[in-house]
Amino acid sequence: MIFKELKNFNAKDLLDINKLLKQWSDKGYQMKPSYFKKLIKKSHILCLYDKGTIVGTVTLVKVHKLSGLKGSVEHLILDQRYRGRGLGEKLMRFAVQYAKKLKIETLFLTCEPERKIANKLYRKLGFKIKNTNFYQLPLKNE
Repeated sequence: MIFKELKNFNAKDLLDINKLLKQWSDKGYQMKPSYFKKLIKKSHILCLYDKGTIVGTVTLVKVHKLSGLKGSVEHLILDQRYRGRGLGEKLMRFAVQYAKKLKIETLFLTCEPERKIANKLYRKLGFKIKNTNFYQLPLKNE
């Protein structure tokens, strides 16, 4: 198995990640090629490959703030068939090391409380729950 950043668009990688998205959420979200190309350019999509197929992914987003360079960890997803082997932890450790290489000062993420295994993993990796309000304002045109 290989950990690496996805740097160029190809249709197979998009198909692999869209399969993972179906496992992550029952809302049926699927990325279109045009959005996926933008995401590759603007973010760091870190992937776990098994024999050329993406079986896990996490996205690292650099956030330039007045308080310094921060990083947001988004969408840690591991194929159901690969869970329970410590690969999610290895993928997150890869993301943390990658963030250090990018000179990111602090990483943050959100995780629903019902995702017990993921929350346990984040605590194990040293993430702390920050007591703050999280607000969201949908801006998508309807």
